[in-house]
Amino acid sequence: MTFTVLTVCTGNICRSPAMERLLARAVADAPDVRVHSGGTFAHDGEDMQPPMKRRVAAAGAAVDDFVAEQVTAAMIEESDLILTATRVHVADLLDEVPQAAERTFTIRELGRLLEHVDAAQLDDAVGAGASIADRFAAVVPLLDAARSSAGPAGRDDDVVDPYLLSESVYDESFAQISDPTEGLVELVRG
Repeated sequence: MTFTVLTVCTGNICRSPAMERLLARAVADAPDVRVHSGGTFAHDGEDMQPPMKRRVAAAGAAVDDFVAEQVTAAMIEESDLILTATRVHVADLLDEVPQAAERTFTIRELGRLLEHVDAAQLDDAVGAGASIADRFAAVVPLLDAARSSAGPAGRDDDVVDPYLLSESVYDESFAQISDPTEGLVELVRG
C-alpha cells in the first residue's frame, strides 16, 4: 500500500513546494509514502521561488527538479492526507471533492491538532512493527477526531503567502510550515 500526501497552496511555487520537499526528505527511506504538490491557481511549469528554495535547501531538503502544477480532482481523490496553506485552499478542494474533508487540513491546523494526539494513541491504532505508511494512515483519523476537542480551523491556522514579499515574510511562512511538519514527522516516526 502506498500512502499519498498532497500539499496545496495557490501558485505551487512557495508554500506547497516547501511542505512537499520537507515531508519528502523526512520519509525518503519509506518507499511506500509518496509526497507531491499542486496549486489551486498554479504557475504551471515554474520552479519554486528562490527565497523559499533557499530555506528548503538550508533545511536539508532537495530543491532540484521542482515543477509547479495545477491540482486536479484526481490528485485530491487519490490522496490519503491533504495539507494546505490556508482555509481557502481547503474550501476550494472540498468544493471539488467533498468526500476529502476528513483527510484535509491546513498545515497549521494539523500542528494544532497534533497537540491532541499522542504517540500512545497512534501506537495502539497500528500495533508494533507498523510501516511509516501504516502509521500515516492511522494518524489521519486521529487528527480528524481531534477536531471535535480542538475546535474548527481559524485565521491562525493559515500560512502567510510570501510571494513577492520580503525575506522576513518568507522566514515567517517557512516557520509556519516547518514547525508542524516536524511535529507530524516526529509523531509518525514514533
